[in-house]
Amino acid sequence: MISSRSKLHDLMEKTINSNLQSMEERGEYAEYAVKTNIIESNCALGDIPLSFSDYRIELKPTEDKFLYVMIVKKGKETIILYLDTFFKRFWKLYNIEESTTVKRFIDQFTNNLQKIDSLWMPHQMLSNLEKDYTNIGFSIRFKQEVLKEEELSGDDISQLTMRLWSKGSELATGLVTLLGEHNYPTTKTSTRLLNVKDGEIKFLDEVFYDGKVTVSKGTDIEEHVHFVDSIIDFYSEKMTRVEEKRMYLESTSGGFKNHGYPFELKFSKSQSIEKVALKLVNSTRPFRLWGVIHDRDDEFLRIAGVDTHTGDKFNMDLMPDYARVYLPKNACGNVIFRLYTNIQHSLDPGVAIYDEHGSLF
Repeated sequence: MISSRSKLHDLMEKTINSNLQSMEERGEYAEYAVKTNIIESNCALGDIPLSFSDYRIELKPTEDKFLYVMIVKKGKETIILYLDTFFKRFWKLYNIEESTTVKRFIDQFTNNLQKIDSLWMPHQMLSNLEKDYTNIGFSIRFKQEVLKEEELSGDDISQLTMRLWSKGSELATGLVTLLGEHNYPTTKTSTRLLNVKDGEIKFLDEVFYDGKVTVSKGTDIEEHVHFVDSIIDFYSEKMTRVEEKRMYLESTSGGFKNHGYPFELKFSKSQSIEKVALKLVNSTRPFRLWGVIHDRDDEFLRIAGVDTHTGDKFNMDLMPDYARVYLPKNACGNVIFRLYTNIQHSLDPGVAIYDEHGSLF
């Protein structure tokens, strides 16, 4: 059992090193990949239920006040994760377990527990991460989930799935550019980044839009940890910008002063607002929003909604060409990331989002 952060890093570095050597010598991995899941948390560690669905959790402290061993059991199945709570709002869950087993748990952990969510990185954020590394691949996934097949025009795309691995960044960049020029979805769900310094592979990481980062191979786990921390910093900066726009009234000597601004989502083509509303606010995954329409006409819907992740309220004006989202004071800003990212993947890959300063992503 890991008792300190240094021993955890030693274990992870040994694993990525072993995988690098095994891939070079035998063309296969020797161990399960090291994986880090970034979790968006709006609660204290003690607020996590120790049993939910069919899972039971045991948290064991280590010598590091922010690091815990998380033992997860389901029936006869046991997995070991390492929970790093150094960032109060963005926790890191490390593991060296079988991917499918961990994914099932993370899906339940981030979708079934109130105050716990995954990251939601639109494809622009994934592309931004590529600036300092060699981009050697990506995954794209788009599936139209609002309109039925018979409702699509001849130029509409109902589904696109693509996965590319390459030896250099030129092919990956060129293919995304080509897709965009021909109006195909470029909604990345992951990007593969190679970090090489002085001729040595520090890490080969695949970053997924939900905050999962998989280290396929490498020699320096500290570089991976630093990279994950940079993702958290980048996401936090965007979160601060979002939450600074939450709207509220402040009492002043002359009456009231309004603070904040709405977020505007501009669709790339006109939408059927009744069908969009039905998809967005039915309380199911991936949007996790519930709402009621309390004002409507042919080209306008006003929705009073609740983010089921936190129970926070929000309001939305929905029109064929755009939507406005109003966050009240203290509401969790992750709802904006979740809403925008999933609209990209399931409704309109060309959707854009703005605040009063311009494009948000």
